[in-house]
Amino acid sequence: MKNCWAVILTIVLILFITGCGLTKLPETHLIEEESLPTASPEPTVQPPRKGGELRVALTAPDILNPHLTQSRDMLNFLGLIFESPIAYDSNHKPIPWLVEKWETSPDGRLWVFDLRKDVKWHNGENLTAEDILFTLEALQSGSLNSFYQKNIFENTNIVEANLRGGDPYTFFIRLGEPSCLILDILTFPVLSKSIYQSVENIANKNKEQLPVGTGPYRIDTDQPDDESIIKLTENKYWWGDEPYISSIVGKAYDTNDEARTAFQKGEVDLADSSIVYANTLISRRNAGHYKYLTPYFEFLAFNSSHSLLQDKTIKKAIAYALDRKDIISKVYLNNAETVDVPIQSNCWLYDSRYRIYDYDPNKALRLLQEEGWEDTDRDGVLDKIIDEKKVDLTFSLMTNSDNDFRRDSVELIAKQLETIGIRVEIENVPWEIMQTERLPNGEFDAVLTGFNLSVVHDLRFFLHSSQIGEGLGNFMAYSKPEMDWLLDNAARAVTEEARWEAYQEIQKYLTQEMPIVSLYFRTGSILYDERIHGIDHISEWSIYRNIKDWYLIK
Repeated sequence: MKNCWAVILTIVLILFITGCGLTKLPETHLIEEESLPTASPEPTVQPPRKGGELRVALTAPDILNPHLTQSRDMLNFLGLIFESPIAYDSNHKPIPWLVEKWETSPDGRLWVFDLRKDVKWHNGENLTAEDILFTLEALQSGSLNSFYQKNIFENTNIVEANLRGGDPYTFFIRLGEPSCLILDILTFPVLSKSIYQSVENIANKNKEQLPVGTGPYRIDTDQPDDESIIKLTENKYWWGDEPYISSIVGKAYDTNDEARTAFQKGEVDLADSSIVYANTLISRRNAGHYKYLTPYFEFLAFNSSHSLLQDKTIKKAIAYALDRKDIISKVYLNNAETVDVPIQSNCWLYDSRYRIYDYDPNKALRLLQEEGWEDTDRDGVLDKIIDEKKVDLTFSLMTNSDNDFRRDSVELIAKQLETIGIRVEIENVPWEIMQTERLPNGEFDAVLTGFNLSVVHDLRFFLHSSQIGEGLGNFMAYSKPEMDWLLDNAARAVTEEARWEAYQEIQKYLTQEMPIVSLYFRTGSILYDERIHGIDHISEWSIYRNIKDWYLIK
């Protein structure tokens, strides 16, 4: 039976394995990975000024609703219009937004939220808790194809959600078990109940319904005749500090190439990584560059039934033997950052003490030799007598053939492991076969793969034993009671202190017991005209995080 909590409390957490059509990144001017995230230095910082119009590229925009769009560009753009009860700060920590404050019962099962009372919709109506509960109910219904729905649909841990004492600005959520992950759930964009009335209308009215949000910008009533352009103007009712930029124009392009050409020609002022392929400084003068970490996590996974690859010493040796920076340089053109745990280095839960597996092939070989591995027959492969039989240290490494990055990566991995006496047989398999046959059936020794992790750090979906056989999450069939307890304990943590401590123990376990060998997080970039100032602390799903601080200089 499917465990709802694992599916729901991890946002998407889909395997980042498809890779269809991916190609290597073009030549680039590089920024050192240690400096991530960063922006191009500004020679002379001029004081902020009011006014101006920002033009941004949108590839294949589909619909003006954050719960129906399938476009990352549009989700970012609509973030200028819609807001959420809870937001994330630059370190991925939940912070109050439309919600002003919250309280938790001692047992961690009752959460009470107080809204800001100065928030108005673009039409001048007051935002109330009814709007938040309405949107939550819509997402719980499972009838919306929303990015945020994956975090909420069938969430059996939410027992009740309602107004508290009839107060229109206070609501509560009662949980079946204590969990701070409710804060992550409440990061969804809020829709107006008075406009949509019902869940059915959210979908039915979207083709005609112009978006009405609470954000710093609103749809301009005077739209250009060009249907490829969406113009936003300042929201006079916005509760926050008045933004410097007066208007924002989204310009639609059918393809990434068209959008890239538009940036080159100066037709748009900003293009994110989905348009320009990471940190490419294309041929345009006066172009600035901001690099940031994405949630695309790559790692080596091992079949739990493979006796050699369940030996943590062997996996530690593999980690030390891999020159991940070399792989990042040659394959990803420095568009990635090495990690030893599946937590981004700019996350408040990350602990740099567990960044320990720097490239050291001599140490890798020494670890193996201490366990009795020697090249007794001088064939270049380490061997050992196990159960009275000579066993070579060799295994197959599978990845999906339709991902150029991974195909090139496994070639380098095999060569690097060969230097310490580990022989790797490469298997390039179509993703369709991997996801329907090889991974579900455990037909692999090791695999180079990845996940698109959310900022919700709930790692149960691929490391908890309850997820064995439940989709492609824990396809490794990894099962350790200690790991299960640590993950459950982190999910039950209510206070920041408790959650921090829980994740220190998780990171310690991951680096000592080595259920996986972590490799890197991909990085992305935005290109922007250098007349734009104030860009800072952006993320893949929140390009306009600090839009109120942006300003334009001629």
